[in-house]
Amino acid sequence: SLQDFVWWSGLSVSNARQAIHNIQNELVTDKFAGNELFVHRSCGEKRKSNGHVLHFLPSFDEYLISYKDRTSVLDLEHHPKAFTKNGIFHPVIIYDGKVVGTWKKTVKKGLPDVEAAFFEQIDATKEQTELAANKYKAFLINQISLASGHVEK
Repeated sequence: SLQDFVWWSGLSVSNARQAIHNIQNELVTDKFAGNELFVHRSCGEKRKSNGHVLHFLPSFDEYLISYKDRTSVLDLEHHPKAFTKNGIFHPVIIYDGKVVGTWKKTVKKGLPDVEAAFFEQIDATKEQTELAANKYKAFLINQISLASGHVEK
């Protein structure tokens, strides 16, 4: 949004408007949660999903950091669970575009694991949660293998 761009860039509102105007033909305008958003065309087409989408995002992910007003993706009551007043952002769980919980990396039997803590009950299935967690665990295991020089093919 214009407000987020001003906050992120440090530009004045008039300079931010001028910057948007200067590359207007490269931008797609969209609406989300009542806000006008500007997306660069290089970001590609919107991806359509046949079902609900659940992701585990790392600490300090742009999904939360890039915006001054986070209430369109995170209920105000849950802000303290996702980030501190001192600017520490926790790993979060996104479900259909909303932050619905946090997670942390643990170790079980010498292998990386994930513990999820949802803010409230959601309609995601256990399989969706496990799939998202398994994607992250596979990434970690791959990183451990690369670091140790043991790459599986």
